Amino acid sequence: MNGISALFSAKESEVLAALEEAKESGDIQWVRPLMEVFRDHPADAVRSEVASMLSALKISAASDVFADALEDPEFQTIYADILGFMWSSGFVPEESLRRVANCAVDGDFRTVVEALTWIEELENVHDENQLMDSILLIRGALEDGKNPDAKGLYEAMLSTLLSLEREQ
Repeated sequence: MNGISALFSAKESEVLAALEEAKESGDIQWVRPLMEVFRDHPADAVRSEVASMLSALKISAASDVFADALEDPEFQTIYADILGFMWSSGFVPEESLRRVANCAVDGDFRTVVEALTWIEELENVHDENQLMDSILLIRGALEDGKNPDAKGLYEAMLSTLLSLEREQ
């Protein structure tokens, strides 16, 4: 067994060999399967290796794969991790702002923390609709009291977004 299919092997040794192959190839086709392995694999060693790889990607197209995963309910359990992978890899595209805000509103406390970290890295937002939608989402989360433990994080996120709006 080799290639991407080996990532889903029941044998940890085959999965680890596939991870080495993924490192060597550095190809975009590995990104989504790696996220699936991170989400589903029971072995901490495998998950740790995958997290390390996804946090250090230098393939610019991976940003789109991450962003698409943020809208995929199959990845909801790892939204916080995906946001962390994006941030760690330096992917903070303003085109993903609405997706990140949605994750913050719908996610757990850890997801809100990762979303705030990601949003604080934005230097500007040129798409006024993305920005306004994100402000409304976060403001709505504050008003609804949906995640009371995250209130301070939502306030910081809203403050950052309002600053970006003033800079337009």
